[in-house]
Amino acid sequence: MIVGWFAVLSIILWGLVIDKGIVAWLNRRCDQPFRDGTDFLFSGILPALAIAGGAATILGAFHGLRWEIVLPIVAVSMIWRRRDLVAVLRDLASLLGKIAAEVKNGNPLPALAALTCLILCYVWSVLSLFPPSVADVWVFHIPLANSIIDHAGFVSPQIDHPFYGNIPLFFNLLFALVMMVSGHWTGAAIMNIAIFFGFLFLLSSCASRWRACGFFLVAALILITPFFRGSVGEPMTDLARSCFSVAAVLFLWRYLESRRPAELFHCALVLGGAVGGKYTELQMVGLIGLALIPMLLKGRISLPLLLSCLGAFLAIAGYWYAKNLIVLGNPIYPFMFGHPGLTDAWMADYMLELGRTFDPADRHFVTNLATLQGWHDFLYILYDWFLANKPNAFVALALILAGLAVAFRRIAFLAAIVIAMFVIWYTVMFNHIRWATPAYLLFFSTGFIGASLVRERLDQWLDRRVLPQIAPLAKIASSPACMVASPVIIGLLAGGLWISHWNRMGGSDIDPVKAKDFDVVLGMISVDKYMESHREAYFMYRYIADHDLRTVFQPFDTANTLLSAAYNGGRDGGWQLPRYVLPAPGTDIDAFIKANQIAYFIIPPDAGSAFLAERIGEDKIAMANSVIARMMPRSSLILTDRFGWKLYRFDADRPS
Repeated sequence: MIVGWFAVLSIILWGLVIDKGIVAWLNRRCDQPFRDGTDFLFSGILPALAIAGGAATILGAFHGLRWEIVLPIVAVSMIWRRRDLVAVLRDLASLLGKIAAEVKNGNPLPALAALTCLILCYVWSVLSLFPPSVADVWVFHIPLANSIIDHAGFVSPQIDHPFYGNIPLFFNLLFALVMMVSGHWTGAAIMNIAIFFGFLFLLSSCASRWRACGFFLVAALILITPFFRGSVGEPMTDLARSCFSVAAVLFLWRYLESRRPAELFHCALVLGGAVGGKYTELQMVGLIGLALIPMLLKGRISLPLLLSCLGAFLAIAGYWYAKNLIVLGNPIYPFMFGHPGLTDAWMADYMLELGRTFDPADRHFVTNLATLQGWHDFLYILYDWFLANKPNAFVALALILAGLAVAFRRIAFLAAIVIAMFVIWYTVMFNHIRWATPAYLLFFSTGFIGASLVRERLDQWLDRRVLPQIAPLAKIASSPACMVASPVIIGLLAGGLWISHWNRMGGSDIDPVKAKDFDVVLGMISVDKYMESHREAYFMYRYIADHDLRTVFQPFDTANTLLSAAYNGGRDGGWQLPRYVLPAPGTDIDAFIKANQIAYFIIPPDAGSAFLAERIGEDKIAMANSVIARMMPRSSLILTDRFGWKLYRFDADRPS
């Protein structure tokens, strides 16, 4: 975990150094290139990662992602840009100095914000040790990152699948950069944590004043929602590409506010990262392009700046689309222009899956907004999925409306983008709520911008009425006695709460079933004990590996062999038969059992569910059930876990 954070921070530092020089050149004619060094640090993390990813893309295209190539390039570039390196380090020292100065002046909020960031980083880093239960992590994302490392770059296909081996891989490349150092999949999770914090810092830096207060408001709006909070420490790409996509909109908004060329350049950088990570973010290219057309027609964007932004965008995103065009004849393979390597039947099934909701219970909703019923269902979905029972969402909505009331022209652009993204999601990508992550994230971001605009209107009143009233409290807080006593009291209180919670949970005999994930963070229970009691299949798959059971028939888990390896430290002992290995119709089932040496089988509690039948296929479920029915009379139950999973031993020689 520590090694992973060292790698991520090193990547960010290198990107910031390179970005520092670019920003200085682009803003050379601006009176105020950035408000201060803190603004550059906060807003530069995602562009820095985009620059690092772009450089790695160039190296990967020539199979140059090797230590003997990367380290000299980094060292030479740091020496070359040593003045920018010193400037970035000075900005960082200045930030720490400002935090200390604010504390001395009686304002503890910056220090509390910094402490909150450190605590959240620690919590998410510990939670990232939980092996993800999402099959996509083990089927695609981690294998893709490992393939990039193994090949020191890119091949076609990157993994043994023509579709998933040829999709844009910008974020898998970022995962690979960390995993090259850490050697573990948690490095990918740490990269995601850094990307999310980079987005939170960017958003809080959009406030003209009181950025520490802004961070707490950002945290209150976004982190209260489990939809975002639960995805931070997982090595998936959905939240990461959403952060880059929404960051592009925020940088464009900052450009409209300040007319600093570097803001538009940063917009192009992070937009390139988003588009280089998933085809779906091409929608953002269209929306941002539409927003820029009036300025282009009026000549408000110079040709050199436009070409610089276009070059930055193509440098980050262009490789993936150019490679597919050259190798497969389709830049957005396998959509629209052809799908060599994939059958028409596979594409038809895939397009059907993309075009309908993941849950069959939601398929009655009408997505055609040319009808009244379509608008009725759309508004219902917006309320039921994104607003109902979510007080922070209503607060964000109220802040957007307040922002429109006090500064309509400054926030209308963001509100229009939010509406457009929700409409595009509902009419084109209404498959799962996760496809709406960029729209939902921009919704909360726009709420924060609305709060910032309202606060700007109240600045004079606050300076005249509120600040004088709290001045005596500031003097007390800044006194030496208070500055010494406060951390001592907080430490004693935290220690007392920990001991009290430890005793309440049972002390050294803590019940794993009653434990929460935060108890792992507090060190009260190990990751393994917690996972055994809270994660389906974890205990079962660990038991199979610990006892070296062979061969286990588990046709009801779409990622059984992958999760079995992930839950056992990456070891794959060949304990389980891949779930897709089933007898062909008309095949002798006894011969199939004997040929595959099946000695055990698993039946989960949802083996007969309609959802599982749709995901795996009714014909395959029927065939799997026929195999189990054949073995059941000569089988005995040897284990049942707390989730209702049952493990049976099959005795082929026992009479039925």
